[in-house]
Amino acid sequence: MTIQKIYIGGWFQRTTLHLTEIWDFLDKGESNLEFSKEELNKIQSSLSIKTITRESGLLEYISVETNQQIDYRIYEDGLIVLEKNFETLKNDFEEIKDYYDNKLSKALSFIFSKGAPVPKELANIKTILPYIITVTDASSEEVKTIFKDFDENVYSTLTTKNIEVYRAPGIILINNLQDDKLARNIIESQIFFREFKSQLHRYLAIHRILWEKIKTIKERGEIKGSEIDLLRNELSIYQKTINLIGARIDQMPAYVRTRQKITDVEKIDDYLQPLFQFKFETLLDTHEYIKHLWGMTKNYLTSALEIISELQAKSTKNTIASLQVITTIGVVAGILGYLGKETPPEFTLIGIAYFLILIAMTLVINSAVSIFFKNRKYTISVKDIEKNIK
Repeated sequence: MTIQKIYIGGWFQRTTLHLTEIWDFLDKGESNLEFSKEELNKIQSSLSIKTITRESGLLEYISVETNQQIDYRIYEDGLIVLEKNFETLKNDFEEIKDYYDNKLSKALSFIFSKGAPVPKELANIKTILPYIITVTDASSEEVKTIFKDFDENVYSTLTTKNIEVYRAPGIILINNLQDDKLARNIIESQIFFREFKSQLHRYLAIHRILWEKIKTIKERGEIKGSEIDLLRNELSIYQKTINLIGARIDQMPAYVRTRQKITDVEKIDDYLQPLFQFKFETLLDTHEYIKHLWGMTKNYLTSALEIISELQAKSTKNTIASLQVITTIGVVAGILGYLGKETPPEFTLIGIAYFLILIAMTLVINSAVSIFFKNRKYTISVKDIEKNIK
């Protein structure tokens, strides 16, 4: 058995505009945003870049060689693939993962740290990236040994055209794929498929989280007036998350179609389907389902916001109405007090004290009324909230 290379990678929506930003940073340690030059140089130096080129192909990409014997490509659609020639598997795994997690990912996160923030529901999700190993002439016993050494259980074994693919949660092993260009194309497509599906899974998980949070608010039945602003702010935060992720979901089909064209040109679909059981149609069908689900989530949130806004308006209206009553009573009382007098009132200490007492009593009454309406419970109409979900 000959072990050739170890791969790892990820994907996040990007465009050729982002690729230019990455190129300026990796090549010259520069950015057109307001970052400290010293910090940019420090982070760029940590990447140990030996050579860097910008290449054109079916997709434009940046190719990097490092002094740590780790090479990688960053494509304009956001696909990142790192590779390392085999030395010892354990060290190779640690080195390539350390570079990806603690150097490259942190560097890219830094230069894209300005702009729309990543929702905490996304930021807190940690992705486990399986290692991909390419080998030749491996016997079944040698393959078993590799997986056993890393406590990995193979859950899928597929073969086509003398090429074998063994899959476990943390390792994917490809045996007898000796064409380097074909191997690279197949691995890149596999990483894209996996990452695309993984993002859809994340969005499904976030949909469930947000739905339950909104449902919890809705099913309270009654809300105190003092809680309305807090709940509205909470829902507004969810709305930002939903809108941001919704925009990303809408962009995703364009990336699928681009990658599908590449597989057609490179004629690698004959390997992808039997070896990895991936079909672009399946990706697009799954995406359409998530898109529809996300639309339902957005409508659910909108209806909840409308109900909270109505309660907020009702609370404000009640408070204003009560203050109007108090003011009217004070004015009427003052007028009645002086209707029977023939001369204007004279200012005396007692009169001033009386006047101040009236003001104090008005403030106390106003505060009491305000507290009353803040603690008054408003009923949430379930029918009104659910009318926009269907």
